[in-house]
Amino acid sequence: MGVSALFASAVSGLSRRLPDLGVTVFDSGLGLRSESHQVDDADPIPLRFVGFRTGRRYYRSENIEFMKIAAKLGGLGKILSSGVREVIESDVILDVSGGDSFTDMYPDDRIDNIAGSKEFVLDEGRPLLLLPQTYGPFDESLDRASRIVRRSAACFARDERSFENLKSMLGAEFDPDRHRCGVDMAFGLAVRDPGDRIAADIRSVLDDSSTPTIGLNLSGLLGNTPGVDKSRYGFRADYRQTLIRLLSKILADTEAHVVLVPHVMSPEGAGESDLQTCRWLRSEFDEEFSSRIKISPTHLDQCEVKWVISRMDWFCGTRMHATIASLSTDVATATISYSDKAIGVFETCGQGEEVFDPRVLEEEAIVEGLMDSYRRRHEISKGLTERIRMVKERAKSQMDEIAAIVTDLGGR
Repeated sequence: MGVSALFASAVSGLSRRLPDLGVTVFDSGLGLRSESHQVDDADPIPLRFVGFRTGRRYYRSENIEFMKIAAKLGGLGKILSSGVREVIESDVILDVSGGDSFTDMYPDDRIDNIAGSKEFVLDEGRPLLLLPQTYGPFDESLDRASRIVRRSAACFARDERSFENLKSMLGAEFDPDRHRCGVDMAFGLAVRDPGDRIAADIRSVLDDSSTPTIGLNLSGLLGNTPGVDKSRYGFRADYRQTLIRLLSKILADTEAHVVLVPHVMSPEGAGESDLQTCRWLRSEFDEEFSSRIKISPTHLDQCEVKWVISRMDWFCGTRMHATIASLSTDVATATISYSDKAIGVFETCGQGEEVFDPRVLEEEAIVEGLMDSYRRRHEISKGLTERIRMVKERAKSQMDEIAAIVTDLGGR
């Protein structure tokens, strides 16, 4: 849902400002397709979609390795690959790094995919505009990433910490006209009631003003494989045990309803499925307690999930864009975060104290801190209102700036 929120925010923001804009969305599908998408609370927007994929099926025309070869064939390459044609014929390519993966912190080949797509665009001589995102942390990929930002037409960072990283990467080539500090685009994402797409029992919980409702977003990346939190991400706290202890405390010490909110909608059994972790956690509790635990549906779109989250009295998430959905709707929010990307976004909202890092904290300290955050939820929510108003204003003004850059590049 984080990637979907960024897609919807970017398409809505630009298309509403530039109604004659033609938009092609690069995705993981096959071939060139035309579809209409409801990206906000207004009418659907017609879009083109084209496959732009990684993987070992190098023979597919959507595979980036195939596209690199095809691009060297000139006009023939555009016939062989619709993706090559869309890249070469675009006035500008906008890139948000799949949400927050312009980093080499993940123990897989993600950085090669994220950086490789940018390098392909730049090598084809197309202007690349990096939308508001996190830059880093980088280890062995720092030089590679620095070359990319220096070659890009413009770069936006989504928080002050990341902006400082960007400036360091640019060095003497930093230009305040081209390199700017903004906020995550999902702060501007619309909220839309899913209507009868959400079950009556969950809606009744969300509509119950007499009893607090707590929302919890759990990460399948961390929760589906015991031990991965410590072996790959350097946790001191055990993620699964932290979740059990937190929910036990909530159920024992409060009368609150609990709604578990998946934000990565992969089906159960997939590696990063949040639903699988949600079902596992609920199964850890006896029927007496599990009846108080609901799981939000996985068929909602990004605007509808944001509506669900907006109905909470307090929210704790591990997926960063789940917490952006709550912060941007004035919901008191905390996060169990294992990277620096969250602290920058929370500080933008004046909520740096609500970030709990399992790389440095033990389970008990995290649970105590989160329960204290819940008890302070009214105070936190009041403090959020004015700060979020300013963040949303920045989201609007930055989209104006991005639209102006797109217009300028398209007129060259």
